[in-house]
Amino acid sequence: MASRRLSFRTPHLAPPAEELRPTRLEVPARLPPISDAAIAATASAALQPPDLLNVRPVVTVDAGRLDRALRFSFVAGTDGGVIGQAMDRAPIAASTFEPACFFEELYLVDLLRGVMQVHLDGHAVGVNERYLLRVLSQPPALALVREQRTEVWRELAESEAVRGQVLRLYGHLRVLFGLFDGEDHGRLRGEMARRRIDLLKEIERVFAALADDAFEGTTSVLSRLRTFALQVRESEAFARLLELLEYENARAFADLTLQFSADGRIRGLRINGLREATGNRYHVSRTRQLYDRLSLWLRGYRMTDAELVDRWLDEVFEGLVGFLPPLVQLKADLEVYLSGLAFRDTCTRFGLTVCFPTFGDAEAACELDALFNPLLFALGTTPVTSRVELGRRGETTLLTGPNSGGKTRLLQAVGLLHVLAQGGHFVPAARATLRSVPGVFASLSQPHAADQAEGRLGTELLRMRMLFERASIGTLVVVDELCSGTSPSEGEELFRLLLELLAELRPLALISTHFLRFAAELCAEPASIEGLGLRFLRVDLDEKERPTFRFVTGVAETSLARQTAARLGVTREELRSLLHSRLGTDDRS
Repeated sequence: MASRRLSFRTPHLAPPAEELRPTRLEVPARLPPISDAAIAATASAALQPPDLLNVRPVVTVDAGRLDRALRFSFVAGTDGGVIGQAMDRAPIAASTFEPACFFEELYLVDLLRGVMQVHLDGHAVGVNERYLLRVLSQPPALALVREQRTEVWRELAESEAVRGQVLRLYGHLRVLFGLFDGEDHGRLRGEMARRRIDLLKEIERVFAALADDAFEGTTSVLSRLRTFALQVRESEAFARLLELLEYENARAFADLTLQFSADGRIRGLRINGLREATGNRYHVSRTRQLYDRLSLWLRGYRMTDAELVDRWLDEVFEGLVGFLPPLVQLKADLEVYLSGLAFRDTCTRFGLTVCFPTFGDAEAACELDALFNPLLFALGTTPVTSRVELGRRGETTLLTGPNSGGKTRLLQAVGLLHVLAQGGHFVPAARATLRSVPGVFASLSQPHAADQAEGRLGTELLRMRMLFERASIGTLVVVDELCSGTSPSEGEELFRLLLELLAELRPLALISTHFLRFAAELCAEPASIEGLGLRFLRVDLDEKERPTFRFVTGVAETSLARQTAARLGVTREELRSLLHSRLGTDDRS
C-alpha cells in the first residue's frame, strides 16, 4: 500500500463559541448534533473510522486541532489538555431529550459514579464523565441508532472473549493517551527520547489489539475495529514503525559464555561474538556512520546520535499521526459501553436481573416485570422488585400510599428505565415492554437552595410550567406529590387543572399524591374524569399495614402517618422523654 497522508478532518463540527461556556458537570450541554457534512466528509476519507455510536461511521472530534496537539505533545511532552477536552466539543447523534427536564431529578451523576463505575484489572478508573453524561442524558432520536448500540452491548455480554479484548484495547488506549499527556515521564533529554519510543511502541500495541482475532466474526459495529486496524497495518507508515521498533528492540546480538561456581553463582562472562542486525532500513554499519559524519564535518555540518534518533522518530510519527484522532473518539465510545456493562454487573451482584426492553408501536402499553431502582444500591440494600403497568400513551396513573412506601423510588425507577431504554442500554427490570418516548420530564422532591426565590409550591409550579414549555406529545412525565405545597382545597383545584391540561399532551404519566380523598373521588366517579385517561396505583400493604414496596391497582385509604412517626420515634411519649432528659441535663450543668 502506497504511503499517503490520511486526513480525518471534518468540517462544521465545532459548535459556536457561546455553546462552549463552562457548565456544571450535572447539566450536560446540548451541542449541535452531527451534521450531514461531517458524515459526507468521513465517507469520502481514505479510511473509515472505528466509530461505535453511529450507524454511519463519522469522526466527531476536531481532527485538525487534535492533530496539532498530538504533534506538539510528541515533541514537548504534554498536550496542554487538548486531548482531554476533545470529546467536550464532539457532537453526538440527534436527540429529542432535554436534560434540564430530568437530569438532576433522576440523579444521573450518582448513577454513573455509583452503579456504572468502570473497572480495569479490578480497579475503578477515571472516565470522561462529561461526555458519558451527555450521551446518557441525550439518547438518540433514531431507533436504528438505539438498536445498533443494543447489539454491541448484547455481543459484549454474550462473548467473554470479545469483552476481554475490549478491556485490553481500552487499557492500551489509556496508556497511549496518558503518555501523550506526559504521565510518568520526566523532562530530561534522555527520558524524553525514551518516552517518544514508548509512545510509538504503544501505538503498535493499540493497533495489534484492534486487529485481534477476537473481533473477527463480530456481527455488531465492533467489526469496524478490526477493519480499521488491518487497513492501517497495511500502510507504508505502519511498516516503517514496525521496522524502527524491530531495530530498537534488536539492534545487535551477542554470543555469551557464562562461568558458574560450585554454589551456582556466576563467576565469569565472556563475549564470544557480536552480530549486528541487518536488513533493516534503519541499520547503518559503523564504517558508514563514520564516513557520513566525516563527510558532514568536512562540509561544516554537525549531527549527534541523539539528533539522528530524533529525526528517525519524527519521521515515523509523522506518517502515523493521521490515524490517531479517531482513537481519541474510540476511547470515549468504549467508556460508554463499559459503563453500560458495569451497570449490568452491579445489578447482577445484587442478585437482580436486567434486560433489553421490547419496543411496541405508538399505542403499546408500558409493562414492567421485576422493576427496581438501582439508586438504592448506594444504601447497601437490595431493592424490592415490583410488577408495574402504566398503560398507554395519553394515560395518567395516580400513585397513592403511605410515606416511606416507595412511591418516590418507583418514580425514579420508571424515569431511569426510560432514559436507559432510549439509549439502547440494559434496563433495571427482568422484562420491559415499552413504546418510544420523545423525552422524559421529572419533578421529584428536591432540597431547597439558599438562593431559591420561590417557596415549595412556586418552585413546583415553575417546574410544571417548564413541562408545558418544553415537553412534546407522548413525553414520559413523572411527578412526586403534585401540588402538595399548599392547602388541600387549593391543591386539589390546581391538581385538576394540571390533569386536564396534561391530557392534551397525551403523555405517559405517573403522578404521586397524598390527596387521598380527592384521588378516591376521581376513581369513584368516572364521569368526572372523562377524557383524562386516569389509572390508579397504590402501595401494597401486608397484614400488619406495613408497606411491601410493591404496587397494586387502586387508591390508598391512609397515609399511615402515625405508624411512620412511631417507626421513627416521633411520638408524644418519646419526644417528651427526650425533652425532659435534655432539660434535666441542662439544669444540672
